[in-house]
Amino acid sequence: MAAFGALLMISGILTSTLTQQAIEYHMVDAPSQAATDTATIDRATTFSLYDGNNLAIVPYDTAREQRAIFQGAFSAPTEVVPQVEPTCSSGTCTWPPYGSLAICGDVANLTALGDTQLIEKLGNMTEKRLGVLFNTSVATSEALGYGDFYFMSVPVVFPIVVGLLDTPTNAFNQSVTDLMVSDSFVAYTDQPLNNSATFDMSNVKYLEVALWWCTKTYKTNVKAGQSTTEELSTLSKLQEPALPLNMPWAPDFYPCYAAGTCNETYGDKMAHLEAPPGSDSPQDSYTIHIWSELMASALLVATMFDSVLMDRTRGVVASNGGGIAKAFGFSVLGDFLSTESPPPDIQLSNMRNVITNVARSATNIVRQGNTRLNKTDASAVVVGTVITAQTFVRIHWEWIAMLSSQLVLTTVFLTLTMAATYRERMQVIKCSSLATLCALDETTRKNMGGIDDLGGLDQNARTMSVRLERGSSGSSLWLKVRRGIYTAETE
Repeated sequence: MAAFGALLMISGILTSTLTQQAIEYHMVDAPSQAATDTATIDRATTFSLYDGNNLAIVPYDTAREQRAIFQGAFSAPTEVVPQVEPTCSSGTCTWPPYGSLAICGDVANLTALGDTQLIEKLGNMTEKRLGVLFNTSVATSEALGYGDFYFMSVPVVFPIVVGLLDTPTNAFNQSVTDLMVSDSFVAYTDQPLNNSATFDMSNVKYLEVALWWCTKTYKTNVKAGQSTTEELSTLSKLQEPALPLNMPWAPDFYPCYAAGTCNETYGDKMAHLEAPPGSDSPQDSYTIHIWSELMASALLVATMFDSVLMDRTRGVVASNGGGIAKAFGFSVLGDFLSTESPPPDIQLSNMRNVITNVARSATNIVRQGNTRLNKTDASAVVVGTVITAQTFVRIHWEWIAMLSSQLVLTTVFLTLTMAATYRERMQVIKCSSLATLCALDETTRKNMGGIDDLGGLDQNARTMSVRLERGSSGSSLWLKVRRGIYTAETE
């Protein structure tokens, strides 16, 4: 019995640990079944403002387009313009791979291309633009009452000229050229030039900045409230030949625009792009209304036309355009107050990063703005899955069995203990009599005898009587022990 009780006592120490092991809680992410949960993200399968008779341009959409271009251009080369933000009613959502119309962008080094005729042509255009900038800046300074002192007080300058390319340069392949929406050159020098009416063009370098239509496959996820969008694939390919999409390359656009006859010239003509690989809906069609697109291209041409003179600390001395040349100047010459130009490879990398941001910012307008008549159609919105955290309880029945066994064995032990004490006519009473027993004299304690076993305890109990009396001076305990012929009485 003693060993059995000791074993149960030791197992009782582990009861708390076993209880914790018996029940396990699992948190898992599972699709939500609530009707109120939503997960959507915008995309574009059509670019069109055509209402069947004219272009239904939403008020100030043209201003939003130009703002998107400047937002991307004036981002730091080390920054990344964020993608379209999804709508997620919880902290976690996911979408299948989906396709969308997009704007792609890249930069080519025309100086390294080795086309001498092209470089000569760009040099003549740049020199004329710089001459116009110099003369208008001097005239403006004089008109303001400064004479030429203010402008001519800067001895050397860094020119940045941005202009359109009226023909393809062959720096990009034919697929990209067919989808070009804006093609411009950037002329710059990282060596300061004398601030005069004539500029030394021998050290001027040329880059090509291209923006074109493409289709992309995206994968969007929201986790802990933070959205991430990954571009899985990109394709730049027309399904069939179409009219030019770059306004300077479209000889019929400006005459019909000026005369108001573009509906007769273009009408509902569309360009069809191939779907990007890897999307969840490869059967989707991607179309661009040519008239709408040429109008957007014309706005881009106006935005990408600028020239600026910067001083040795990259401050603006003179400008006569839209302002985008200053943004490109920071990429090729360095930030404001810097006096060292980046190495050529860093210049090209900075420009590519900025143009990528321009393309992404323009793509956001295409996907989210009012630049398609089917915005309310299901194809313009991708529906995702809302993920919610759900708690599942796992019961380890092997541990439950051990706890049950412990409970049964404890019950058996208590039952056996009660039966044994009842059979031996012994009861264990918890009271405060220990102090009283310790107060007995040594002779009386010896007369009580030892408790070696239950039988001895029973024998001693037969020869002992205890009487408790309450008197005026308190309580008195009378103990009378009879053993053989010996009788003792103690107060």
